[in-house]
Amino acid sequence: MSGYPDDHEDDPTRPYQGPLRAFERYIYQRHEVESAFGNSYVDLLAKYKEKCKECDREKRNAVLWEKEQRMSERELNGLRAAAESSTFAFAIIDGDGAVFREDLIARGEEGGGEAAHELHKELKNYLQNAPIYSNIDSISVQVVLSVEGLNRALLTSGTLQGPDVGLLARFGRGFCRAQPLFSFVDVGYGKEQADHKVRKIFELMANNIQCRCLILGGLHDNGYATFLESFRNNSKICLLETTPAAADFRKLSFSRINFPTVFRSETLYSRLTLPPGLSLPTSMPIVSPISAGSAFAPSPVGSSASPKPNTPTSLASAVQPKREPESAPNSYAAIGRAGSTPGVIDISIQKKAANTRACYQLNRADERVDVPLPRPDPSVVRALDEKRQKNGANFCNRYHLTGYCKAVSCAFQHGDRLSQAEQLALKHKTRNLVCGSSHQCRDFSCTQGHHCVSPGACYFGDTCRFAEMHGMDITPTLRVYEDGTREVV
Repeated sequence: MSGYPDDHEDDPTRPYQGPLRAFERYIYQRHEVESAFGNSYVDLLAKYKEKCKECDREKRNAVLWEKEQRMSERELNGLRAAAESSTFAFAIIDGDGAVFREDLIARGEEGGGEAAHELHKELKNYLQNAPIYSNIDSISVQVVLSVEGLNRALLTSGTLQGPDVGLLARFGRGFCRAQPLFSFVDVGYGKEQADHKVRKIFELMANNIQCRCLILGGLHDNGYATFLESFRNNSKICLLETTPAAADFRKLSFSRINFPTVFRSETLYSRLTLPPGLSLPTSMPIVSPISAGSAFAPSPVGSSASPKPNTPTSLASAVQPKREPESAPNSYAAIGRAGSTPGVIDISIQKKAANTRACYQLNRADERVDVPLPRPDPSVVRALDEKRQKNGANFCNRYHLTGYCKAVSCAFQHGDRLSQAEQLALKHKTRNLVCGSSHQCRDFSCTQGHHCVSPGACYFGDTCRFAEMHGMDITPTLRVYEDGTREVV
């Protein structure tokens, strides 16, 4: 053992080496923290500057949007003011069914002017009495019709007397001149011409926000009921009722108005053709036998008096046979004097000549009723079916039954047209096909069926092709011909 002190054991720095190493670790960690802090600060500063740029952009956008909003508000307020100040009521009337009173039409241009003023007054009273329409000042009316067709119907029905075919045109001219916003539009003669125009104008006005009240005058036609289904929730629609409404309008809940001082309340029917030996009393005007109790007699031209209803009279009392003198020995004397051989009385029933004009029939609810067909020859039916099977294609119904086919490339058999007996058999087959327009069809050349042949007791029940028409009244009351003539059945 050395006498000198151990250098290791007596190292004076030994007590400080541990703290020094700890201090060095602290310095290193502090450097790392400061470095991380510095990096974070740089990143945060970059993000801050980016956010400042975004904020500046948003401020500029806010100023622009605020300016745009003020401009839009001014424009919207201007449009609202314009819409509120230019509201109007619009009435579109199918003049083929909503017919003006005959005493007004008979006075020509003067009657047209009076009709326009009276209609304007009635419409204004209706709008003023309804709170939602009270701020409407302008009233526009369009009457759409076929002047030629209506003029023919008025003369044929006996509603107007005389050959003056220009009377209705003068009435329309007076109607237009009396009110600046009233129009009397002649669409010419043709099937459904007025209907198409009325529907298009109605659709246009239904979407017009300035039109606050939209009135449709066309309750005589079931087709308008189907058309109005898509407007059920439009509260501004109102229906103008002249003649009794067609059956399908029962399911619509639109409000209704009527102006009996302007429009007829009876349907036009053709003049009744009386059998030989019968005549109408000269003191009684010819009226519809169905509506004789409420028909209006036309006033003389130039008269301004209101029409007076005729006394209700049945057809039996209105139509009286011509009486023979009391000296006649019996009721067959007149027949003998008319040309029969002396001593021979001809009491045979003369067969009435068949009417070959194209027509369709309507019941009391204005629904189409099929014209009955003669019974076909069973042998012809079998032969026709064999011919169809042999040719491998069905016969074209339209070509063989109407004489023409509009199809560019028809897939059915044309060739020589079928004979009359074969056409009758084919008609019975096509009657089993449901017409797309159902009982609302007004096509004179339509060969398809419009109702079940036994709507009250159908053997097929709900599986019948015509199940929707079950319960329909198939008793015809009116026959409409292609030339516009109407005949009471």
